[in-house]
Amino acid sequence: MDTPDIITLAEARTLGTSRRALQNSRAEHHLHGLYSPLRRERDGETLHRSLLRAASSAATDVASHESAARLWGFPGSVVPSEIQLLSISGDRRRRVQGMAGRRGLVLPGETTVLGGIPVTTPARTWLDLARTSGVLRLVLWADWLFNPVWGGDWEREPLATPTELRALLDRHPGKPGIRKARAAADRARVGSDSPKETELRLALVDAGLPEPAVNQWIIDPRTGSRVHRGDLTYDEFRIDLEYEGEHHSGPGQVQRDIARAERLRAADWLELRFSSMHSRHGWLPAVHKTREALLSRGWVPRGD
Repeated sequence: MDTPDIITLAEARTLGTSRRALQNSRAEHHLHGLYSPLRRERDGETLHRSLLRAASSAATDVASHESAARLWGFPGSVVPSEIQLLSISGDRRRRVQGMAGRRGLVLPGETTVLGGIPVTTPARTWLDLARTSGVLRLVLWADWLFNPVWGGDWEREPLATPTELRALLDRHPGKPGIRKARAAADRARVGSDSPKETELRLALVDAGLPEPAVNQWIIDPRTGSRVHRGDLTYDEFRIDLEYEGEHHSGPGQVQRDIARAERLRAADWLELRFSSMHSRHGWLPAVHKTREALLSRGWVPRGD
């Protein structure tokens, strides 16, 4: 039989092992009452999940905040230095080294189970992080939550919807960070394929440029056929903005990008391509490039 990765003191006692015996053995002590029967080499991600699986409970404590963000794969999330648990029973956990316990109002439907670990839902995790996160990061995360993911023969439905997020905000009007969360929800959009696309969209709007549509189909007016689903588009001015990540450097992708550009040109669309070099100085190079393109296509700034 496989030796469990993490056991509690109560489980050890059931097996006939006392606390003193555990402390004198080769068992590794992690948190209050949590041990590894054998010392093992494991990465931080694996240990984090193992500790959460052992310390959480669907009835009393669930993984939350930074721990939940890491479990769900929030962009930019890292393994926290302490496991984060939220009490759903109302009891306050005793503060112990390596574990951060919190209390808060948790309503039905705001927790679930992921990989055997009780955890706050993606939307609730997002709201819990609003207290310590800026509006920009909350918008990036909301866009990511709203976006389905697909690849090869697998697909993931959106982890949350705008309606779900709005309902959550309405249920927690006095929660710390609620103003930032509301501001972020107002600026979040469905369809963004990457955080960089979200950053670019926000930078353009903050600079006073029109807000581009996200992930919309470009239609050839001559044939009525679909040409391309643009990252960010200005349909009125026939301008397509494409953010090119590192994956666009491969030979096959380069050929597809060239073919796309030719189709757009034939449909009288102007394609603007952006990369990380355009994100410098708060995306100023991208703002300047887009502004010039809009002006060339007949855009008139407000006040002119």
